[in-house]
Amino acid sequence: MKKVIILLSTYNGERYLKEQLDSLCNQSYKNIEIYARDDGSDDNTLKILKSYPVQLLETTRNLGARDSFFELLSKAIYASNGDYFMFCDQDDVWDKFKVEKTLNKMLEVELNNPNIPILIHTDLEVVDKNLNSISKSMWIYEDIRPEYNSFNRLIIQNTITGCTVMIDRKLALKSITIAKNAVMHDWWIGLVASYFGKIEYLKESTIKYRQHDNNTIGAKNNSNINPIKLCISLLISLLKNIIGKDNRYIKDLDINRLQAQGFYDQYKEELDTKTKNMLLDFINIEKKNFFQRRFIIYKNKLYKQSITNNIALLIKI
Repeated sequence: MKKVIILLSTYNGERYLKEQLDSLCNQSYKNIEIYARDDGSDDNTLKILKSYPVQLLETTRNLGARDSFFELLSKAIYASNGDYFMFCDQDDVWDKFKVEKTLNKMLEVELNNPNIPILIHTDLEVVDKNLNSISKSMWIYEDIRPEYNSFNRLIIQNTITGCTVMIDRKLALKSITIAKNAVMHDWWIGLVASYFGKIEYLKESTIKYRQHDNNTIGAKNNSNINPIKLCISLLISLLKNIIGKDNRYIKDLDINRLQAQGFYDQYKEELDTKTKNMLLDFINIEKKNFFQRRFIIYKNKLYKQSITNNIALLIKI
């Protein structure tokens, strides 16, 4: 029976943590272990963790969400005999069959892809702080198409939400050395999976994704955009770009470019020539003129998820 390791990072999470831990302990799939790391809480988070059957990592440093999860993964890989690893936030609630359904999808994908790293992710139900439903599907809410998961698209926009992810041991080992410029753990692991392995998804919400004032990263409603306001906004952006040489949007892409640089530096000996050239094009896009920037986007198919977002990208960049 395959063992699944759940990696839970916490920080001042006393308000919602018990509900989350209860949902983990009530999973239909029972061969799981919970590894938890607290990132320096000064409330009752640690006390709550110690009252549940979790493997609690000793820690004295505040690392932030990204590095906390990677420290968890690094320790769990070598301290456990887990076959698969899942990431868990402190304030959500998992569906009772979340682990079982995700694992079944993983095993199905492995049958046809036995020797490569694999990542499975799922949809989410967006809920408010009291678990009242906002949207049954975050993919619809944010206008995300999970089938668009190629490496070049993920360079521009992450579509993988960490708290839905299951990865196999091969992917865990491949992605464990994180570049200092990586944005978040899920984005970085998604990039590694898309280039070196395979990403598959379960088109089903397996988690209540709680929205509240302290979310590190929350859901944004992109499904109900006013077309007139959007057109006016894009026209203004285009005029600013052409007349005023406004480069704020390019600056907004700095995190993407720096992450791409980190990926290039870390794996360049393993990358094919086409991918190297694409990454270098994107890394240096800020130095290019108005027309060259758009050609780089087009040539390398560095597209976002929706038509609207791609139009905005080409206008603003």
